[in-house]
Amino acid sequence: MKIYNSLTRGKEDFNQLTPGEVKMYACGITVYDDCHIGHAMQAIFFDVIRRYLEYLGNKVTYVRNYTDVDDKIIAKGIELGCNPLEVSSRYIAESEKDMAALKVRPATHQPKVSDNIQAIQDFISGLLNKGAAYISNGEVFFDVPKFKPYGRLSGRKTDELLSEDAPGANKRSPHDFTLWKPAKPGEPAWDSPWGRGRPGWHIECSALANKFLGKTLDIHGGGLDIIFPHHENEIAQSEALNSCKFANYWIHNGLVMVDNRKMSKSLKNFYTIKEALAKYQADVIRYMILSFSVSSNVNFSEDNLSAANKRVYLYYQILQQVDELLSRHPGEASGKPTGVPAIDSFKNDFTGAMDDFFNTAKVISTLPALFRAVQEVLLAKRTSEGEKAGILRQFRQNLGAMSGVLGMLDETAADYTGEFKSRYIRNNKIDISFIEARIEERAAARGAGDYIKADAIRKELTQLNILIQDKPGGGTDWAISA
Repeated sequence: MKIYNSLTRGKEDFNQLTPGEVKMYACGITVYDDCHIGHAMQAIFFDVIRRYLEYLGNKVTYVRNYTDVDDKIIAKGIELGCNPLEVSSRYIAESEKDMAALKVRPATHQPKVSDNIQAIQDFISGLLNKGAAYISNGEVFFDVPKFKPYGRLSGRKTDELLSEDAPGANKRSPHDFTLWKPAKPGEPAWDSPWGRGRPGWHIECSALANKFLGKTLDIHGGGLDIIFPHHENEIAQSEALNSCKFANYWIHNGLVMVDNRKMSKSLKNFYTIKEALAKYQADVIRYMILSFSVSSNVNFSEDNLSAANKRVYLYYQILQQVDELLSRHPGEASGKPTGVPAIDSFKNDFTGAMDDFFNTAKVISTLPALFRAVQEVLLAKRTSEGEKAGILRQFRQNLGAMSGVLGMLDETAADYTGEFKSRYIRNNKIDISFIEARIEERAAARGAGDYIKADAIRKELTQLNILIQDKPGGGTDWAISA
């Protein structure tokens, strides 16, 4: 398996610290508001990476933190007139609901900063004891000039390496960054050897990674936008304390663009996860995001979402037909080649793409040909239902591997198509009883031999994007035109 390592700027063979185990950390959410689609993108990508590593047989210990002590959270608390920790607690709960709705599995550990103040203080004390940090007027800073490799992750030159809180009257160097800051009135604060205060932003991830995963990680990740200063500072802190490599592989996901522009509240192109899920099912959002590669920017647009919506619905319609056929002909997949190239090669194509830096975009690109092949099997006139079932059981098994990793096309097909139809009816204000009545009228017309009327009803419903589907065993179903 190959991983693109942001630290070396190239693809490398993935060699774990301990065979069969993976230690992975991804920077989590600062919880001061509802999660947006950018949070969804990062969570989904790292969820898939974790799932694939487990699919390969690894025990993955995955840590994703919550930043629940921060300037933005404090400002939100002032705005709402409540304790900032109440604000963060509320939005952590909302975040977990959003992620569950997107089928993002909880990390192995999801620590909060406020629950780990002692671990953070111990880490800072260790840096002070090693001479890598200093105290100035009750504030503790990391001494950047003493860490010679500083800047290697971001590739920035010295004059570009100013911390975001530069210059600062208490600093020795404008490059230094805060580890512990004295609290202002009304802010969350904890007693410490350096006075009552709270942690800086960067120290939390180093301390939490050290606590839950140890001195060296297999994989550390996050968005491209926090390579500098956050990840740069994590490396400096962790390696200065532990005198060893902090992470062997750095994975950075791209950014969310909305209609090819950076998502921003000021541009009024900002989507929360709740807003996206109100309009589209979770599979659609996952499908659209995963149709891009991990490190590329994701263009979150109505056109892309609409296309994904139609495509996923079509796949579930086909899966529903497959499942109905298999229910009539139960059995186990043989594991032998079916003679249908797209079905027989799919599992190897899937693992081949995922082994190439978790190339979900390539996996998604193989699905149209796969489902076309399945449709051809379903419609084959010279093949018995029993023979079709043998082929499609193998397809279902191969697809299951992908579904379990990508977290999509894994729902009961009838339930998914039913929900899709319900949303369509609701959003377009169509009376479902009208559709059902027209289908009954059509059935009566066919029974009476009035095929002109039956065809007219079919055409009428088609104009509403309602497709009539006569079942092989009798009866009629309907679907939304994809």
